[in-house]
Amino acid sequence: MSKLLKALSNNRREDVRARLAQQDEEIVRLKTKVRKLYVENDDLERENRQLRIRNGELDVAYNSLKEILRKRSARTS
Repeated sequence: MSKLLKALSNNRREDVRARLAQQDEEIVRLKTKVRKLYVENDDLERENRQLRIRNGELDVAYNSLKEILRKRSARTS
């Protein structure tokens, strides 16, 4: 009976160690994924800033064009 209990105890210990090893592997995998996502997010934020700048430039050009056309139509009227 003592041998059986010791064998069961050893099996449980091995199961716990195996589960901990699997969880450690999962943690490493998730940390790697998180790092990649942070890098991707930084890239997207940079691209978004550039697009906002470009959009602002287009707004200025559009408003300038509207103003020129408004003045031109006022002169011909």
